[in-house]
Amino acid sequence: MSRPRRFLSLVRCRLAAVALVLVAAIAGCQSDTWQFARHDPFTERAASQVADAGHAYLAAKPPTIRAQFSSDGGVSMPSFGRTSSTTTSNNYSSSGPITTTIAPPSSYPANNSPANHYPTTNSGTTGGLASGTSSSGSTGSTTTVAPPTTAYASGGAQTVQPNPALAEDRNAYPRMVPPLTGDAAGMGPYEPDYAPDLSVYPSPLDTPTQELPLTILADEAMTGRFMFSVGVNSDAGLMGSIIVDEQNFDWTRLPTSWEDVRSGKAWRGDGQRFRLEASPGTVYHRYMVSWQEPYWLDSQVSLGLMGQYYTRSYLDWNEQWLGGRVALGYHFTHALTGSLAFRGMKVTVFNPVSPAPIELTEAVGDSSLYGFQAQLAHDTRDSQFLATQGHLIELSFEQVIGTYQYPQANLDIRKYFLLHERPDGSGRHVLSLSGRLAWTDTDTPIYENFFAGGFTTIRGFDFRGASPRDNATGVFVGGHAMVLASAEYLFPITADDMLRGVVFCDTGTVEPSFSDWTENYRVAPGFGLRITIPAMGPAPIALDFAFPVSHEPGDRIENFSFWVGFLR
Repeated sequence: MSRPRRFLSLVRCRLAAVALVLVAAIAGCQSDTWQFARHDPFTERAASQVADAGHAYLAAKPPTIRAQFSSDGGVSMPSFGRTSSTTTSNNYSSSGPITTTIAPPSSYPANNSPANHYPTTNSGTTGGLASGTSSSGSTGSTTTVAPPTTAYASGGAQTVQPNPALAEDRNAYPRMVPPLTGDAAGMGPYEPDYAPDLSVYPSPLDTPTQELPLTILADEAMTGRFMFSVGVNSDAGLMGSIIVDEQNFDWTRLPTSWEDVRSGKAWRGDGQRFRLEASPGTVYHRYMVSWQEPYWLDSQVSLGLMGQYYTRSYLDWNEQWLGGRVALGYHFTHALTGSLAFRGMKVTVFNPVSPAPIELTEAVGDSSLYGFQAQLAHDTRDSQFLATQGHLIELSFEQVIGTYQYPQANLDIRKYFLLHERPDGSGRHVLSLSGRLAWTDTDTPIYENFFAGGFTTIRGFDFRGASPRDNATGVFVGGHAMVLASAEYLFPITADDMLRGVVFCDTGTVEPSFSDWTENYRVAPGFGLRITIPAMGPAPIALDFAFPVSHEPGDRIENFSFWVGFLR
């Protein structure tokens, strides 16, 4: 196919992609029976609006523990605030209460006594309720506590003053906690929680411990998803996606009846991760299956397997990849991980443009690729989709053998600064800085070279449109050294954070070697929007406009770019 016809075809695809972006926003959805439980943002009520009638309610019934359980993973319990606790059973039981031993603290500081955990009323009256009496474990003195009459101050009810000494402590009593009702995510309005009353718990000097019956209210969290979506971006065109994702997979738990399949008990319960994905599109097709054991043999070692079939149509040639990957990872800490991986691929390059440069001609046909990679990463980001604080430092090295032999190294650094946020944690202003260095040997085939241009590298340029070209044919052949740097400022536009704005500046280049990186350095400032649609999950839609102020002759300029999914 001639290059003018390819160009017209590409233009038609992009026009169709823009027309269907709204359809993609509506079509992306999650099945109600497979969706993850979602947490509402924490909304802390003023302590002055909380009164102690809820204390009388709690004192009249056995303590209730808010928890979330998996049918195979047991119960996940929160801490008991200012009391210590030891449960006698970690498994969920529907036949009766769980007995828990609770040891009250042996003493309280002077400014943190049990009486100070309760707010006092403005007028000092109790509304007809009897005052409670408690004993101090350290001094033996008694303190009179006057509980207010209502859980919330309204319609003339007395307001409550918070303890000034504990005003800055989120765990200070009274405090707001997720409700007793609702789904496993604790959705719904927060409820008041109160400090232990020594009139209920005897003095530790008299009775060191006391066994109490506990009623556990728990719902099993959803661990799987079935997703169907339509997506579009300026680098890969229009695509569909059908995904089955399970975060609590068990390959040994075969179904014994149709009821096991219907109820979701089959192939579930061991904490493994399984993903089946089919993504056909106008420019590329990808079909992938992956499985991971995050704690292989009950250790900090993870084992991952992946197989894929992938085809991609570029402007000057087409590629087809078939193969798989095996990886062993290790968690040194919560943030620091390392991995060793092997990938084996059969790569086919076909349908080259004519005339073709020598780099493309040599790669046409089938070739084998076997890569051995070592990687080290330190990741403290609060989100992979839209990070607002933390950092990512990732260093990798791979030696490839097969039809071609070459080493390849990558260094990726990203830092996110939280500049401002509202008291409830929303409305975040974030400054992010990122940089990437990559190098590969001169024996690298054209399909493994580095390219720049597009949303994920340098906005303001067409996909791969800021890369080295063959002067005779005009084909972009890529380079062996890449330098990228970017700065971006993210700010809220709407109060619900569904619409955010960004201003940014992308810079970088790809060259035959690092010695040439300053000669053709590109710079492109711009602005854009981030749109979050709840029905489409946490991944936002990105719409960006960039305007290159430094570019080279032959670069393909593309001022508008759009993306759905993981961001840069």
